[in-house]
Amino acid sequence: MTTPRQQPRDDRVPPSWRLGADFVPRGRYVDREFLELEYERLFPRTWQMACRDEQLRGVGSVIEYRIGNQSIAVVRSAEDAVLAFHNVCRHRGSRLVEGEGRIREFRCPFHGWRYALDGTCTFQHLEAEFEGREPGYRNLRPVRCERWGGFVFVNLDPDAEPLIESLDPLPAALAPFRLEEMRLLWHKQTILPANWKTALDAFVEGYHTPGTHPQYMRLAESSTPSARPAELPLFEYSPYTPSICYDRHSRFVFGVREDGERQHVRASAESADLTANQVQYQVKELGALNTARDARAAEVLRGRKFAPGERPDAVFQQLRRELAEADGITWPDMSPEELQKGIGDWHVFPTLVILVEVGCMLAYRSRPNGADPDSCVFDVYSLELFPPGGEPAVQTAVIPDWKQHDGWGQVLGQDFRNMSEVTSGLHSSSFDGHWLNTRQEMAVHNAHYIADRYLFE
Repeated sequence: MTTPRQQPRDDRVPPSWRLGADFVPRGRYVDREFLELEYERLFPRTWQMACRDEQLRGVGSVIEYRIGNQSIAVVRSAEDAVLAFHNVCRHRGSRLVEGEGRIREFRCPFHGWRYALDGTCTFQHLEAEFEGREPGYRNLRPVRCERWGGFVFVNLDPDAEPLIESLDPLPAALAPFRLEEMRLLWHKQTILPANWKTALDAFVEGYHTPGTHPQYMRLAESSTPSARPAELPLFEYSPYTPSICYDRHSRFVFGVREDGERQHVRASAESADLTANQVQYQVKELGALNTARDARAAEVLRGRKFAPGERPDAVFQQLRRELAEADGITWPDMSPEELQKGIGDWHVFPTLVILVEVGCMLAYRSRPNGADPDSCVFDVYSLELFPPGGEPAVQTAVIPDWKQHDGWGQVLGQDFRNMSEVTSGLHSSSFDGHWLNTRQEMAVHNAHYIADRYLFE
């Protein structure tokens, strides 16, 4: 349910950036001044996902998280403790770590100062020559760091509310899915020629499916359906995905139109082959939201005979569970009501999107790339449940130009191409901004609406 809103006073928002009821001005994407305001007022005060917990493998594992000109070092300081610090030596400001790796201590490359993993300064060359300072001034400055669902979040605001409170309603809704037990199958990072919000906008609504991903309407054909542009009648079979907006976050799920007609691209109850085709397509072309084990279950489903009243989708869920448990995986137990409360696409304000399924998850993270409003750093994560000790050792694949990598698959390639075209259109003198579908695209509006609390109040 969408919660009541208290809109910031209009006179605090410059007219060129002022939201309408279903309108988002283009300046919020293309104006360098708007990006500077986000760096100044939004990012320093919000919880942002820095990494997955399992990416910090062992004591001393460290990852640098950058947002604008701020660098944060996230480190596993003990077996079950993760801390974050401003990634800067207290002496002359040198950056201490870059990228990701493993350290025994923080060492300044300039004058050799050293810091323990808890941020305490352990060596200051010629300490007696630094007079009149309290000893604590030497220690690294901490950054708020808290964990949920296997994700590590940081917040530059020491007075920010606890992470769990800020994430409401996600912790309760997603607890049955056991996100914290999922592990990375793969992680890729690239630079996209788009504003960081344009990149996220592509994944917080399903209205674009028939235009961008017409193959999803043709899954009855085969597990390799045609991606030719959709004929107009095919749009009638596109998924219906109304936005559900909460206080900060939003979600969309497959739903029912206001006229009562159900539109569901995954109409698996009607056809075993359709279910099998979709699963095998997603394993091949997305590498997420279904697993290789699911593809095996789909093949069993394809040739199965069904008793009267038996639903192919229910049989598939049972098959994938049986295969998972045979591999030593404890399958999540949840009621149909719990499933409906959690499954779907969640925008975790401001920089994260997670697409949650039983046993697996796809996640996107988007951040500005320096001072260029038309560029962003974009991460894609595929996660799933593995048997104990069976998870792969995953290294982040850093791909400077997404077009130079042919392993994105058809679905992400289609989305990434859209972002370039949207960026071009945003700079057209004829384009004022985004006019939004008031049922299916309000998650886009909601993110801007929530951002205004930080930017203009």
